[in-house]
Amino acid sequence: MYLIVDPYTGRWHLHTKPKDGEYRGELSLDFGDEVDLTGTVVGLVLKTDEFPRD
Repeated sequence: MYLIVDPYTGRWHLHTKPKDGEYRGELSLDFGDEVDLTGTVVGLVLKTDEFPRD
């Protein structure tokens, strides 16, 4: 997994399913939407509603 948090756009981008040097899955949502990582080794839900914006 690779998570990018962009304070300029107020969006986060989660890249998953790496294969052959690239990520096959991508999810992009706004700050305020939770990042659900419960099905991963991290095992948590990341709240994004208080992420700072530029």
